[in-house]
Amino acid sequence: MMLCSTSANAQVSPDDEVSSNAIIVTAKSRKETLQEVPLAITALTSDDLASAQIRDVRDLQKVTPNLSLFAGSGRNDPSAYSLRGLAPNTSDERYQGISVFIDGVALSGQLASLDLENLQRVEVIKGPQSANFGRATYSGAINYVTVDPSGDEVTGFVKARGSLMNSAPDASYYFGGTITAPLVKDALWASVAGSVFQNGAIAKSRDGGAPIGRERTQAVSGTLYFKPDPTFSIKLRGMYQHDRDSVAAQVVEQPREWLQSGIATAPFARGNGSFFPKYLPDPDIDNIGTSGADGYARDRYFASAVVTKMFGDYELSYRGGYVNESRTADAPNAPRASGVGQDKVFGDALANDEVTLRAASLGTFPSYEKFTNTSHQLMLLSPGDKPLRWRVGAYYFWERDDTGFSSFATAANPSGRTRDDRLENRAIFGGLDWDFTQQLTLSLEGRYARERIFAPACPDCAFYPTATDYSQVSKDFSPRVTVSYKATPQNMLYALFSKGVKSARAGYVTVGGVTQPVYADPEKLYNYEIGSKNSFFGGALTLNLAGFYDEVKDQQLVSTLERTIDGQTVTVSAVGNVGSSRILGFEAESNWRVTPQLTLRGSVGYAKQEFTNKTPILISSGSTAGFPVTADGSVVLDGLTQANVPYWNGFVGGEYQLPEVGGFQPSLRVDGSYRGSYYATLSNTVKVRSAWTVDARLNLTSDMIDFALFGRNILNNQRATGSGLAGATASCMFIERDTATYGTNQQCLYASAPRPPEFGMEATLRF
Repeated sequence: MMLCSTSANAQVSPDDEVSSNAIIVTAKSRKETLQEVPLAITALTSDDLASAQIRDVRDLQKVTPNLSLFAGSGRNDPSAYSLRGLAPNTSDERYQGISVFIDGVALSGQLASLDLENLQRVEVIKGPQSANFGRATYSGAINYVTVDPSGDEVTGFVKARGSLMNSAPDASYYFGGTITAPLVKDALWASVAGSVFQNGAIAKSRDGGAPIGRERTQAVSGTLYFKPDPTFSIKLRGMYQHDRDSVAAQVVEQPREWLQSGIATAPFARGNGSFFPKYLPDPDIDNIGTSGADGYARDRYFASAVVTKMFGDYELSYRGGYVNESRTADAPNAPRASGVGQDKVFGDALANDEVTLRAASLGTFPSYEKFTNTSHQLMLLSPGDKPLRWRVGAYYFWERDDTGFSSFATAANPSGRTRDDRLENRAIFGGLDWDFTQQLTLSLEGRYARERIFAPACPDCAFYPTATDYSQVSKDFSPRVTVSYKATPQNMLYALFSKGVKSARAGYVTVGGVTQPVYADPEKLYNYEIGSKNSFFGGALTLNLAGFYDEVKDQQLVSTLERTIDGQTVTVSAVGNVGSSRILGFEAESNWRVTPQLTLRGSVGYAKQEFTNKTPILISSGSTAGFPVTADGSVVLDGLTQANVPYWNGFVGGEYQLPEVGGFQPSLRVDGSYRGSYYATLSNTVKVRSAWTVDARLNLTSDMIDFALFGRNILNNQRATGSGLAGATASCMFIERDTATYGTNQQCLYASAPRPPEFGMEATLRF
């Protein structure tokens, strides 16, 4: 595995890709070696993914500096990616800072259930990627590159994996495989893959024994690859996923529990005698209630086409994709058991009338979301072996997002629809790389995009029925300017400026009985970066560094705003451009082949985000806990940092090849990933403690068979993995009657639990 970042001048031929040990990336639309690209990229091959036990997008944060992923409600809601300290402040897939691509084609939605077994590599590209990848990449992009079917014979593999976890009621398993066959000799190939897997439940609910934390997926995909000659190819892919997950391992921790456990506490501002713990305690997964909720269901269809044609040394390509996803969620309003005698802490307190059960916390809140999108890109590349190289292209993206809550269904609105939003993005883009000398290269890239968010009239929609169509248009230019200097064939420096844009957003308010749209302008990220990429000892050691300073303008946050609508000034709660931030950080990644048998790997990332807006704003009362008291209830974010985003993360690992035994090559790998402490509340009053997670794998490899024994989280890290999306603060389910001890504004805290230690075995048969 190589973990790197840097500069630019030679395109790689397909033959080079096969014969070279260097990792190939396509972060700038050309095949180039990782060490030659002036960008901060963590790239992992298929072997890296397997040996490091990277099974889904959540595991990528273990080995990627400055990548964190909050998954509060399990993999149902893992899209709150944070890269380089910048969180999106929403789990809405349309407004993320990072997007995921398959072969350069956008794949929207919640993506933790993607099967990574059939990938050639994964590229995590850091910093604004709007100039190349387009919308929703204003802090980075993740590109999954699949294998092109090839060969003259039928080939494939089957894989089985099984494991058990400490005190867990379920086993985990994986059964899957791929078969590839030539349909027309040297011209047409087909590949079909399928898998069934389960991440077993880690606990049972207190109010009925329902599984907690179980995740199940059935997936099938197919690829047709047509390449009749070296100048022309068509790659068609289709995929279907069927996900069924239980209620997630997320609890609401109560003040009584903090006192009983002896954790240090302190009163918080606006608490009227109430208090918070100094740090978020480890979640108790054996104290979760589901209120009969079913959990989460998702069905996703994805299709893509990649077509390339060479005209001499020029390449014309088309990339198109289609996504259709339908999702339902049925989660408890509060994940605690509400019956007398059920909750371990409050079951008897209910019977003794020591607490009041908060009515709003009872029951479930079922919802649905359906979205469809399509994307199309046409691009022309100049020859890659010239001192002056360029690319130019056009892009189109369209999406519809339909959401609702069944509890708000009526005869006129049987589904309980609340929104029916559309989005359309049209863009032109281009890039120019100019080698002034063999050492010095200037790169100029940019994208001009016109995006329209709109919604048709929806007179029967719940919450905010609309009688007329609404739309809003934004236009933005996203440039990237890079200067790279190759001091020696093994050492390179680069400096760049780039801009990222996060889409405009729409909300709705009711004024005088009429629903009106309220818009937030696009959020903008300005990134200033320097980096160095270095190879030593004939490439045995790589050391790559990147430092960055970012400014965020027009940051989108939910707040209470004064708006003038139809000549009337009103106070509304909606997403607005009320924030600004600065971020300072660095990344270091290294790979060292110490001996032919021993390889060491490591990385470290630091990103400190601070709000810089000094203007007081009004936010929801639940999020104000811990802020200084003000006459109008407003808060000032200046100097504070977002919740759920650590300043530090790191990774260290080693792999040692043992002497061959009976035709098998044994190897032992041990990895440790570090996640620094972070704030669990927006007021920065409660922290989540730092944590190490250690994995190990003993692998036996032969020409046809791989067998492995593995352990995940073997040291039993039980630190919380996150809090609520906007912070841990939550309304309490049980309100203490003893206000002398607990105060009158009692606040509780969300805490999401990691999976416990897991031990198992895996076998792969190749044919």
